[in-house]
Amino acid sequence: MENVPITTMVKGTFGYMDPEYYRRLQLTEKSDVYSYGVVLFEVLCARPAVDISLEYDQIGLAGWALKCVENETIEQIIDPSLQGKIAAECLRVFVEIAKNCLHDVGVERPKMEDVAGMLEFALQLQETAEAQQTVVEVSDTVDRPQTIDEVV
Repeated sequence: MENVPITTMVKGTFGYMDPEYYRRLQLTEKSDVYSYGVVLFEVLCARPAVDISLEYDQIGLAGWALKCVENETIEQIIDPSLQGKIAAECLRVFVEIAKNCLHDVGVERPKMEDVAGMLEFALQLQETAEAQQTVVEVSDTVDRPQTIDEVV
């Protein structure tokens, strides 16, 4: 029974609610995908889904993150402790996954199994970049002539 809607009273946690659920009172498998997209941005930005202490347009993380993606300013909202630690291609893929999960129309969102596969790919990109960085760092010290003072 894939994507069979369930009609209920509107219930849920603000900031995570699928917009289609709010409008139509119907849950689908894609409702969870939307909520997971919010969680992905929470991890990336180290902030809650809703923060009423922020400026009006930043209160809801989902809308704010999507606006930053659209304006190509996503780097500005990334958790400072992650800055410079995420490989550029990994970050691009991760943000694309989260953005696709937050699509306003449920049928346009990926399936959760596809999200998992894309996240595994993003992880591989990160691991590859880190391995290449290690190789570069090691080769820098090997290729560079060293004085006795540098060795000791």
